[in-house]
Amino acid sequence: MNQVKFKRKNPIDEFVSLTTEYIFDFLENKQSLLKIIGFPIFADAIVLLIAKKHIFDNFEDTKSAFFIIISAAIFGGIFNSISIIASDRKNIKQRAATPNFYYGSYLASRMVVQLLICIFQSFLMVLLFKLVPHDYPEHGIIFKSTLMEFWVTLLLVLYAADMLGLMISTGIKKEERASTIAPYILIVELILSGTLFKFSKTVEPLSIPMESRWGMEALGSTARLNQLTLKIQKTIPNVPHQAEEAYQATQAHLFNAWWFLFMFIFVESVIAYWLITKISQDKR
Repeated sequence: MNQVKFKRKNPIDEFVSLTTEYIFDFLENKQSLLKIIGFPIFADAIVLLIAKKHIFDNFEDTKSAFFIIISAAIFGGIFNSISIIASDRKNIKQRAATPNFYYGSYLASRMVVQLLICIFQSFLMVLLFKLVPHDYPEHGIIFKSTLMEFWVTLLLVLYAADMLGLMISTGIKKEERASTIAPYILIVELILSGTLFKFSKTVEPLSIPMESRWGMEALGSTARLNQLTLKIQKTIPNVPHQAEEAYQATQAHLFNAWWFLFMFIFVESVIAYWLITKISQDKR
């Protein structure tokens, strides 16, 4: 009697299967859908409430509005994914014991769906600049559309934060811990963004691995933040406004900020893959 050989799926077929399964599971979860849609709308509402019509009117208010936007993007990105792997550890162990399982296909399926979510959220967030007529530059530094540059920056920040959450989720054994870790990460990101405090040369290197810093620099560059007047200059025009190096309105500077955000995504993805392959070895 001939023995029937088991034919294993290839990684691409497994990726398609896992992605389809994950999308349907996600769409059936009304609470997750509400969170994904409600978060960017809530973030826009907060910015409009606080900044009102003063975005692009002066340096201080515009910088503050950008800080709120970047903070919201990092917050949303982290909470998009920080419990995804942690809540599925048992299922991953069971899948890993079967022939048709590839860690790379599993992780890629989650990354692709999270990318689609971030694209949607960043699109809603950039609508902020259309809700109220703001006097932002007509053309971007790289693209003809300023809104396109804002969207690319917000997408990169959201997805970098999302991948940070996914990476952390792969290293957490209990889902409950994810909710307690996330706020601390957010606080560090905000404090070390370089927006709230001016750092000395010895402390400044700590801001390099902060996604918030490069998001702020990218938005500030596109908006030509250094060209905006200070509040006090409206009453005392002779007060000097020293341009900040972080907001240079050049293509090289903007590309540099985007490059850092892209590298965060890449490094976090690699670490997430390494950590997820260790889940099957966890005996607890």
